[in-house]
Amino acid sequence: MGSLASEPDLNLAPLPPKDVLLSLRTGKVRPFGGVKGLTSAINKQPRKGKIRLSIGGFEGDERQYVHHKSPDNAVHQYDPRHYDEWKKTLPDREHKFKVGAFGENITTRHLSEYNLCVGDKFRLGPDAIIQVTMSRQPCYKLNHRFEHRKMSSMIQSNGRTGWYYRVLQAGDVQEGDSIELIERVHPYWSLSRVQHILYKDTNNVEAITELSRMEELSNEFLELFRTRLAKGTEDMNGRLLGDVAVPWRLYKLVEKSRLTPRTQKFVFEAEDESIEPEKLKFGRFPHVRLRFGPDAKFTRAYSVVTGNMRSFELGIAKDDNSRGGSVYLHDNIKVGDTLEVAKGHNATIPILNGNQGGGPTRHIFLLGGIGVTAFIGEVKALEKSSNLEIHYAVRSREEAAYLDQLPADKTTVYAKNEGRRLDVEAVIPPPDDCRNGCRAMIYCCGPSSLLAACQDLTKKLGYPRSQTHFEEFGGATTGTGDPFEAEINETGKVLQVPREKSLLEVLNEAGFEIDSSCLVGNCGTCMVDVCKGDVNHQGTALEDEQKETSMLSCVSRGKGRIVIDC
Repeated sequence: MGSLASEPDLNLAPLPPKDVLLSLRTGKVRPFGGVKGLTSAINKQPRKGKIRLSIGGFEGDERQYVHHKSPDNAVHQYDPRHYDEWKKTLPDREHKFKVGAFGENITTRHLSEYNLCVGDKFRLGPDAIIQVTMSRQPCYKLNHRFEHRKMSSMIQSNGRTGWYYRVLQAGDVQEGDSIELIERVHPYWSLSRVQHILYKDTNNVEAITELSRMEELSNEFLELFRTRLAKGTEDMNGRLLGDVAVPWRLYKLVEKSRLTPRTQKFVFEAEDESIEPEKLKFGRFPHVRLRFGPDAKFTRAYSVVTGNMRSFELGIAKDDNSRGGSVYLHDNIKVGDTLEVAKGHNATIPILNGNQGGGPTRHIFLLGGIGVTAFIGEVKALEKSSNLEIHYAVRSREEAAYLDQLPADKTTVYAKNEGRRLDVEAVIPPPDDCRNGCRAMIYCCGPSSLLAACQDLTKKLGYPRSQTHFEEFGGATTGTGDPFEAEINETGKVLQVPREKSLLEVLNEAGFEIDSSCLVGNCGTCMVDVCKGDVNHQGTALEDEQKETSMLSCVSRGKGRIVIDC
């Protein structure tokens, strides 16, 4: 019985009605949030049919954080009614608040933090028995999930946290099963009251003492309350803020002007001026990711021409075969509009820099169309080098964006309307056999045909990875290719992946809700497990070892039939 049993009207929790399981989800640990090194199992997929529930949780459900792996955290539930409240609280992120967004395993109609108590036992389905152990402690990964740097703090403040169960008796569970309270042991300790002590009335020694002896609580909470009695209230900032900044920020378009008939200049400024100094500067080969359009449906990566994360310039061409992104930016975005921007990842493969070791380096740039933007900064850094040459292929000189920013004496323009064609075999020498005994460093960005030609030739000539750098930001054909079949390991269902669609598109159309970010194979967010079959790997996010068991669903393609887990 609670500490205020003499005043039942204040703290006696209402009894929840018999309820029904509206959804059941499980998930695997995956990269997420578009941040290198950040992983989570929060992106859970709907499960149909009977799923085994045991002491460790639902079959096929993974958990990463050490406390989440405890039997006390076997099942996570979230009240779906909270999603409507979140849409009112953060209307600009309304599209993110849908069932499953908080990584919950199950949802029901009536259960909430207000009518559940510590230690409540429920029969779930015909056989399973589960027990309430704790409310969820929001952490910084929710800031990344919802791309709001104060999201975890907001959840903690308003109490819309969700909660966990331990499994007392195993059983098979499926969507539509009943969930019914069978025992209540602490009727005065609703989860909402526990939250009040956790986060607001943090110095209530009497309540903390009682909670520290409540064996039905999770070991995590018991340790927390016992430590609080001994040492005082813990520092919550590490849990709420983490050490990884939320990548997405709001930027306003402050200038938009035409450079060529097909290319426009876009200048963006940060709405939030509190960017840490160490986050301002770009690395080598700088680029940003933009998210925009109805329900933020478009995510695209673009090279930065000049600037830093406070203000930067992009040059964006209107793609003849656009997937919608460049057309939307050209035709719909106007000065004063805001959109989301994230800093792109720096190259992870060591690239020769200047005349770094081993003698002089001959820097050879092969640029196609708007691919020029990928290397303007690098060209400026090398401009005084005598071993610099730029080969710039365009439709016409009128279409040669940023030509005035390239050194005229070191730049050759190949204009299609003048009958000039860039022949990669004529300009790419063997890696250690160029003039004056120097080494060659090859840079390339442009249409897929130019990239493929350069990649094939440098591979044939034996170039090490440190002497090549290719930039790919995606076009209408990114992620497309020869058709193949993807069999879902868990169900045996076979999905047809046609030539014109990526595996990511097909999986999402089939209801798998695979997270994605860059859409060009740079971030690894859309990774799925490969159980069987051969894959034509594309993109840069996976290490060679990872390619043995995983693939990037946005750009890589199977050969024939592959079997995957997602």
